Amino acid sequence: MHSDQVLPRRCFVTIGATAGFRQLLDEIIQPAFLTCLAEHGFDMLEVQCGPDHDWFAQQTGSLEKEATHGVEIRSFEYTKDMQSHMLECRGEAGVRLAGCIISHAGSGTILEALRYQAPLVVVPNPTLMDNHQAELAEECEQQNWAVYGKLGHLAAAVGRSCERLAQGRSLSHLNALAPYSPPPFPVPERERVTLFDWMVLTCYPDELARQQHLRDLDAVELAFVEEQWQKSETETAGREREDLRSSPLEVD
Repeated sequence: MHSDQVLPRRCFVTIGATAGFRQLLDEIIQPAFLTCLAEHGFDMLEVQCGPDHDWFAQQTGSLEKEATHGVEIRSFEYTKDMQSHMLECRGEAGVRLAGCIISHAGSGTILEALRYQAPLVVVPNPTLMDNHQAELAEECEQQNWAVYGKLGHLAAAVGRSCERLAQGRSLSHLNALAPYSPPPFPVPERERVTLFDWMVLTCYPDELARQQHLRDLDAVELAFVEEQWQKSETETAGREREDLRSSPLEVD
């Protein structure tokens, strides 16, 4: 449970601005999920519902107070200020415990959540035509960027996210971050360590072209060094052959 000296945890769910994701919205208001939030010290469930907002509002409006286990539920259709909602899930020393963002597997949303260093659960939408969201979610989990959340098991995914915060050495610091400060863009190359850092360069064509130019220069330099090395090896081998031919044979 949370400390009395900091704000409780917040859970923010976002399904994106285009496709609906009613399966996800339905699961997060089921007793098992709301019980999980309460048991892990969450006091707020905030949901960006997209085109399913009216339906979601009807579902939450019919919930008995006891069914929410003390978790307040708020919802809206869209927002132009995703940052403020995500930052409510970012842990900050002496202010709040790290909460959880539950997101559809859209690369832009994932990138934004990772920028804020908020714990993230990525949930692929199975109604989409191809499997790219599942592949992205799997990659996020393999790289330890997020938890792969599967429909029907979202309470377990939130539980795993909270356990990682409590036990994982690489994530425990997320409960006590400094106040958020926007990073420089593009991300400095020495700090560019994830696929998403490189993806963001597509928004900066001049920087992307510069990076490509530097890589081209590196390739030319490497080719030149290899050519000189091979030339040196060839010359050395030639001299050794000449020395052998010119040296008198020793006879016992």
